[in-house]
Amino acid sequence: MIPVHRLMHSDSPIWLNPDLIQAIETTPDTVILLTNGTRFVVEEEPEAILELVRCWRAGVVALAAGLELVKGPEPLKSVAPLPIT
Repeated sequence: MIPVHRLMHSDSPIWLNPDLIQAIETTPDTVILLTNGTRFVVEEEPEAILELVRCWRAGVVALAAGLELVKGPEPLKSVAPLPIT
C-alpha cells in the first residue's frame, strides 16, 4: 500500500493498493483513477506517486527474494516510517 493525501485533507493519508491504479492524470490537480472507476484528487505530483509505486514494487520483489532494500521511499509529511520486516 502507498500513502497519498487527498486535496485539502493533508493531515490524514489514504492508503492505496498500487495494483489498482489504472491511470494518473494532471488536470491541473493530480487525479488517480483506479480500476474500479474510483477517482482520488491528491496533493502529490504524478512523479512522486510513480516513485512510491516503484519503491513499493521493489520492496515486494525484495521480500520475495529475501533481499534487503537499498533505498526505500522518502517518508511523507504525516506518515511515520514503517519498518520492512
